[in-house]
Amino acid sequence: MPKTKRAKSGGGVRQPGRNAAGDGRYFSRAVGKAIQILETLSRGGEAMSLSELSKQSQLTKSSAFRLLQTLETLHYIRRDHDGRYLPSNKNIAVISTQYVNTLTAAAREPMRRLNMEFGETVSLAVLMHNHVEVVDVVESANLIRMTNIAGRILPPHASSMGKVVTAWQDAETRKRLLQSYGLTRYNENTLVDEQTIEDEYKQIRARGYAFDAEETTLGGFCFGAPIFFAPGKVGAAISLSMPKTRLKDDERRQRIIKALRGVAEEVSQTLMQPGPLGAKVA
Repeated sequence: MPKTKRAKSGGGVRQPGRNAAGDGRYFSRAVGKAIQILETLSRGGEAMSLSELSKQSQLTKSSAFRLLQTLETLHYIRRDHDGRYLPSNKNIAVISTQYVNTLTAAAREPMRRLNMEFGETVSLAVLMHNHVEVVDVVESANLIRMTNIAGRILPPHASSMGKVVTAWQDAETRKRLLQSYGLTRYNENTLVDEQTIEDEYKQIRARGYAFDAEETTLGGFCFGAPIFFAPGKVGAAISLSMPKTRLKDDERRQRIIKALRGVAEEVSQTLMQPGPLGAKVA
């Protein structure tokens, strides 16, 4: 969760397929589809079959196979013992950066609207290979507020976005994320028992959102909702955080959850629209 802070006084990307002059005539569909496959593998956190990648990229199996063979030959991807595809470790950071640009462009305006509606800090985080990282923040204008910074690594067992992203991963990826960060206890509210954390992940998947009830910062409360890049596949999250004193009552809590989930769904739908990079970003 972001830290409580007193305020001091006082992005987007170009549309895929267009050069600086706004001319898309030279866009290569094959290269676009190859990048889409790389992004899909990077975000998924697990190996994928030819059939799954063919469906995700909206290619025939033969076309997908040719691209996969090329990417494997160039060492951008690899195969496990079952013949399923994974990104090569050396390219994870580059692929994630491409996804972050697309994600932040899709989420920026919905984040601004959410910030204006509730007057609280809105944050965006993405799943990297072994951690969940904040990539964009729209700060609250309140004097006393919860704050966040891009580049912050989130605890997968305590923060709302860390929990909601981790909850939707497979068991191996959940274990990797928890081991990489460590089960740090921030205060008496922090969950550090592995089975209790797994039970929490199950509840998060069932209700569709997570919350940080003073688990990282005493006096702070944060809600997080998952962003899907494919059905059942979560690669990012969005959150709304505030001092606990401004949560007020259950009615406001439910309004926040409904609005947050609506924005997360909006961004998810944008990311899942067909396009050269797997997202249609204006």
